[in-house]
Amino acid sequence: MEAVELWNPAIFKNGFPHEYFRHKRDNDPVFWCEHPQWQGFWNVTRHADVQRVSRDSDCFSNQPNPFLPGDRGPAVDDGSNQEMLISLDPPDHTKMRKLVNRGFTPRRVRDLEEKIQAQVDRLIDQVSDKTSCEMVNEIAVELPLQVIADLVGVPEEDRHQIFHWTEITFGFDEKYSMEEQIEAGVQMFAYADQMCEIRKKEPHDDLIGVLLEADIDGESLNQVQIDVFFMLLQNAGSETTRNLITTGTLELLRNPEQLQMLKDDPSLIPNAVEELLRYTTPVMQFVRRPRYDTVVGEQEIKAGEPVVIWYPSANRDERAFDNPDTLDVTRDASQHVAFGAGGPHFCLGASLARLEAKMMFEAIIGRFEGLELGVDDPRTLPRLHSSLVDGYVEMPLRWKAVKPAA
Repeated sequence: MEAVELWNPAIFKNGFPHEYFRHKRDNDPVFWCEHPQWQGFWNVTRHADVQRVSRDSDCFSNQPNPFLPGDRGPAVDDGSNQEMLISLDPPDHTKMRKLVNRGFTPRRVRDLEEKIQAQVDRLIDQVSDKTSCEMVNEIAVELPLQVIADLVGVPEEDRHQIFHWTEITFGFDEKYSMEEQIEAGVQMFAYADQMCEIRKKEPHDDLIGVLLEADIDGESLNQVQIDVFFMLLQNAGSETTRNLITTGTLELLRNPEQLQMLKDDPSLIPNAVEELLRYTTPVMQFVRRPRYDTVVGEQEIKAGEPVVIWYPSANRDERAFDNPDTLDVTRDASQHVAFGAGGPHFCLGASLARLEAKMMFEAIIGRFEGLELGVDDPRTLPRLHSSLVDGYVEMPLRWKAVKPAA
């Protein structure tokens, strides 16, 4: 099979190349890919190998950052990317994770339930007098951004400015220049600085307040670490959820028997969220680098050579899941790697993303009557320009009626 330029976001314009990765899993499960400008990289495709690389933090490092060269990611060129939680290794990562975990306790997530439900109801109500909408921007994007704003403590009047900066800084399309990305990142840093100054004078019980007060063994977060975490949270806290909601809805519409099962038995929805995470896998990959020569599968890898772990491939691995290319909302999909494959970098906001998705799918499935895709061929829907995140730029929906919120 002909080699695929996996470093090139354009390769993913029609979705993840599952057939190519199926062939690789069976015939060349850890394979090398050349890059025209940067160092080439190894690609890990099987579920067990993705787990091994993810969990072996003694060998595999996230430094200097876990991003594949050439993709668009956080674009602040002052070295602050290396202060990101996802760019750190133990013990620095362990200390910082303990600090930020205080903002994601089960109690804090539970306290957000009423606010999440209110946001879900508001978003559906806003389109209830119509018979069509553009799902990505009218429903899917707004929910996680509003929830993160509630968690962090961003005032209502500032939220859409923060949303705009987030779109530019992490824009997985090509309408913003690198200079615009950098400037938006600088503006977000300045806003985070301002929030911190306000909370130093007037303490708030929100995530920024928690981070300012957090202390582990006499160490606290510095201002740059808080700024970087604030910026990363705006994106990481929204991308998985928005793309799960959007692509998950599309896949349910493409599998009407599965959708009907959820209508008949809404108690299946939490399990369906796990299966949709497996089946759609919003975050496609991250990069690790071994500190010393090692072996993955049967492939020898030299110290420092980039290793890309492909989550969608692991989630479609026949060695881990029966009939993996079939959507089955009754499946035990608990071993999926959509939030990472274990280890120190397992997604910090996984429980929050699950809760948001559960509540939104309950509303979509329970309130929309006659819901269908607004285009005849889903292959014509524009996707994000990225090899990091898989999702849609827009997705029109239409329906017959919307029931009132319960």
